[in-house]
Amino acid sequence: MAEYESKYKIGDFVLYGLNGTCKIVDIGPLDFGGPDKIYYSMKPVSDARSTIYLPLTKEEEILRGVMSKDEAKQVVEGIKKSKPATYSPVRENCDVILKSGDNVAVSSMIKLLRNMRKENRKIHKGLNIQEEKILKDAERVLFSEISIALDMPYTEAVISIGEILDV
Repeated sequence: MAEYESKYKIGDFVLYGLNGTCKIVDIGPLDFGGPDKIYYSMKPVSDARSTIYLPLTKEEEILRGVMSKDEAKQVVEGIKKSKPATYSPVRENCDVILKSGDNVAVSSMIKLLRNMRKENRKIHKGLNIQEEKILKDAERVLFSEISIALDMPYTEAVISIGEILDV
């Protein structure tokens, strides 16, 4: 297999937009891209059936590599201390936060949306479709990175971090 000049390597875990944490499974040309166009092939941690193809020329869209185990422990402590956000959860604001890589801000947004859903359920409502989508995206981004950093299955991270967020 040929070597390509890239910031990340096969086997690296990276944070990629609203897909959350992805594992780079291959780097190279693809049939649909032409022989001189090189792609990252990535598998999202939260959905191993999917594959994302990102041209190396768009490498800057990868936010960063996944945090270390020690950083993840600090993030979990930060989540415990974080308060729900106080802004209106509209897509434009939330996308900026999700793509920022600031896990404490993401956890505050999740707390806000989970609290809104809890309060709305008291009057037999839930979140609107947009809010529910934002919540799912935020949870995917946060839980997938923590699961990799702490070497735990994604489903376990969903449960254990979810419990912390609901306190």
